[in-house]
Amino acid sequence: MQTSPGLIPGRKVLNVHQTGPGTIAGRYLRSFWQPIFHSDDLPVERAKPLKIMGTDYALYRGTDGTPILVDAVCPHRGARLSVGLVEGNEIRCFYHGWKFDGSGRCTDQPAEPQSFCDKISIRSYPCRDYLGLVFAYLGEGASPPFPRYPNFEDFEGFLECDSYVRDCNYFNNLENSGDLTHSGFVHRNNPGSFDGLASSPVIQAEESCWGISIVAQWPDRRQQSQIGMPNIFHHKAQPTDPKIAIFREFMAWGVPIDDKSHWQFTVAAVRLPPDKAAEYKERRAARLAKRVGPNREFVQKILAGELYFDQIDPEAVDWVRLQDDVAQAFDPPSTERLGQGDRGVILIRKVWQRELRALQAGKRLTPWTYDAKKLSISRGEKWEALYRKQASTEPQPA
Repeated sequence: MQTSPGLIPGRKVLNVHQTGPGTIAGRYLRSFWQPIFHSDDLPVERAKPLKIMGTDYALYRGTDGTPILVDAVCPHRGARLSVGLVEGNEIRCFYHGWKFDGSGRCTDQPAEPQSFCDKISIRSYPCRDYLGLVFAYLGEGASPPFPRYPNFEDFEGFLECDSYVRDCNYFNNLENSGDLTHSGFVHRNNPGSFDGLASSPVIQAEESCWGISIVAQWPDRRQQSQIGMPNIFHHKAQPTDPKIAIFREFMAWGVPIDDKSHWQFTVAAVRLPPDKAAEYKERRAARLAKRVGPNREFVQKILAGELYFDQIDPEAVDWVRLQDDVAQAFDPPSTERLGQGDRGVILIRKVWQRELRALQAGKRLTPWTYDAKKLSISRGEKWEALYRKQASTEPQPA
């Protein structure tokens, strides 16, 4: 238990930062379908080790292409199943050959009688491919209906799937999604952003059918984003291609690895005709080829005072992501002073606390529903004009 600013003064709140087995926030996150891996990175008849919310798993793709998620270790002697052999839609332990099917049932024990084999099983988890990601349901009981996002399914263009590991608690990233003023400082020199010192927006936040709607309002333009409960951000991102001034529509899921790090899985809809899409992909591949590797080493040196942003070639890293990596690299504070710019952050906390209290008390949870007609996101023509103006006078980060 801990106190948290932005909520009812003096009221104890439930810990949202701990998500391991048995924690209340972990139970809540596990009650939703979560992305856990890139579909293209899981070949047929291969297995991968995973850690999600402090728990280890083995993920493999069966011969028929089905992704299958099971407990990480063999119940015999504890060997890791991810180094085993995939046979059909089953996985055989490398150590003594025990084999398990997609439901977790043990189907073969070469050195044991069948009567013993029939007594053994491991847990398996509902799993499926969608939008270039592998999703899994890690909770108890039957899985809820699988959510669909039609705007990302059928359109002219293509999906960009991406992910990264950030070395901070997942809730830092979730609250950052509700903090639309940070872009004017963390990203203020990037084309497509704004200068927070010159003009910061007024923030409004309200609960929606899916989670929280957040609006940043300037005298001459407006930005609207959506947060889907419990850990999804739906937004129009800053352009990455200086020749095409489009704000890509994306969804991002912040999925804990443990209490100190998390994955962000992202899908972005790049809406372009085939010829423009091909040119875009070529330029993107050229930008990615210039990068020297993950941001984590740069982050550590910046935080240690051994390196400064103006000493880094923006094309050598994922620049916007590096800025956010550094900004979010802190442990959840015990005290804060929140203002009007933090209305989104405050509402995220209030909604989460309400849902966790309901879960703890065994009460009905809010049935969150994604409805594209009610959940608009926006960055309009004035934003695109601003980007084109900035991109013509400033170097574009990779």
